[in-house]
Amino acid sequence: MSHVTEVPEFLRRYAPTRGKRRLTPFSRVPPTGNIAEVWNSAASRNPYQRITLDRAPDIDPTGPTVGTYAQWARFVEEVAEWLHEAGVRPWDRVAVLKANHFDVALLGCAAARLGAVPALLAWTHPPEFAQPMLRRLERPFLIADQERLKLAGMDPEAVAALTRRTIVVDGAGDRADLVSLDDLKGAGRAPFRPRADDEPMVVTHTSGTTGVPKLVMHSAESALALSLVEAERWPLIGLRGSDVLAYCDPFCHQRTTTGMIAMATVAPRMTMLSDPDSPKVAELLAADPPTAVETLPNIYLHWEPLARDPRRLFRNVRLYVNSFDAIHTRTIRTFLDASSRRMPVWWQSWSQSEAGAMVIRPYLRASVRRRGVRPPVTQVLGWPVPGLCRARAVDPDTGQPVAPGEVGVVEISQPGRCLGYVGEQHRHDAKCRGWWWNTGDLGTVSRLGAIRLVDREIDRIEGGSALELEDVLLDRLPQATEIVILPRGGDLPVPVLSTQDDQPLDQLAWARAVRDLPPLADPVHIDWLDWERTATWKIRRVAMRERLFDGARAIGTGRWT
Repeated sequence: MSHVTEVPEFLRRYAPTRGKRRLTPFSRVPPTGNIAEVWNSAASRNPYQRITLDRAPDIDPTGPTVGTYAQWARFVEEVAEWLHEAGVRPWDRVAVLKANHFDVALLGCAAARLGAVPALLAWTHPPEFAQPMLRRLERPFLIADQERLKLAGMDPEAVAALTRRTIVVDGAGDRADLVSLDDLKGAGRAPFRPRADDEPMVVTHTSGTTGVPKLVMHSAESALALSLVEAERWPLIGLRGSDVLAYCDPFCHQRTTTGMIAMATVAPRMTMLSDPDSPKVAELLAADPPTAVETLPNIYLHWEPLARDPRRLFRNVRLYVNSFDAIHTRTIRTFLDASSRRMPVWWQSWSQSEAGAMVIRPYLRASVRRRGVRPPVTQVLGWPVPGLCRARAVDPDTGQPVAPGEVGVVEISQPGRCLGYVGEQHRHDAKCRGWWWNTGDLGTVSRLGAIRLVDREIDRIEGGSALELEDVLLDRLPQATEIVILPRGGDLPVPVLSTQDDQPLDQLAWARAVRDLPPLADPVHIDWLDWERTATWKIRRVAMRERLFDGARAIGTGRWT
């Protein structure tokens, strides 16, 4: 199958970005920023290092769960052959919409080898999210599984309207409009035609806490700049080739893209976990105790019982990493105490898909010793990455910088900013002021440059910080498994919470916990499974407010979401 690819406007006209190849003259330099060649680079550095999966790839269900870097590199080349056989050519978009697994990242790398632009989508999207994103990609090839097709409402009519060709990894069944991946296997060699470093290379998307996620586009140049933080030889917190890294982030996310570049630079042993609820998590951590762990803030929160497992699964951890958002003080304390190391370190990274790791901060056990204090220590996210990032807070109405310590919208300036939002370039450009990028978060910047996060602008509460109150309450209520403060215009903010094993909330304990806090409405107790979550485990606060309180409105404008 062949065709002449029409290159959409979003792949030809986009915002400029700045590249950077190293933080200092002595930095460890990534060998590539292009995911088309990242596995070959990793294999050339440490071909016999191994990566273990929690289950076989969905695109190769009888294949291995353990492989060396060299074997995974060859597998990526083989997958590229399958996609070439399907008709994928340079500049085609290849959307991936399947269950979370390491093979999502491999599919993206394989598509990039052909000069196509992979678009890696989360596996949780209903029709009102999945179909607009596919429409923005302008008739991509789609690689999916049957469950995701059903969830996304991809019936034959939608497949015909939204995709050039749809490939299913678990068999086409009786649908003539679908192509089974098995029918493409055994093809001959495929050409290696990666995109130039300054051209669009990969599309991922934002978490989508407030609606349809934005499709974020990066080049090899921008992705390499974002990977510098992870590839650097930081004292104590830098990744080492001798590490055993347990990794449990969404493989569709931009975080994994830059993570692969760091992996090719450092080449550690890795355990890739696709389902944080699976019993395989504890089995694999017990079989190969990690020295480094990275996952999402809310997965760490969910894993707190694992940290108390009698097998001491985290006994050998020297480094914990969380990116995306602020982390709860209680969670840091729990996991640092789970390590038998003399001085384990927690590395918090405040990150966005559009701009990578912007602010970093380390924690030791002494950092989180105090319980339930205001403001919580974790609300100060840290400092801009040295040699890479600058930060400021600006007035949301005028755009003028505010004085140190005053609340404003946080803007950052650093290399590696994304090229655009696919199909919504106006939204991207509205967040740019020269090289400054509007994060959409309210915070303060101190005279020494420390950033204190107050709230997402759309989720702010009157006269305080929901993030602060949530952290304090979680620290004071050990039985709570999640607490979110939802703003309601004209009414008191409402605490919504879940508890361990769905136990009833102790009203006396609640009264003690809120005794010195600003006025709050009575708490609403829900089951842990009833939280509206994104694929990155963030709470969809807008959706929760609309579901629980009909007609309630936000206080923030949502102008930069």
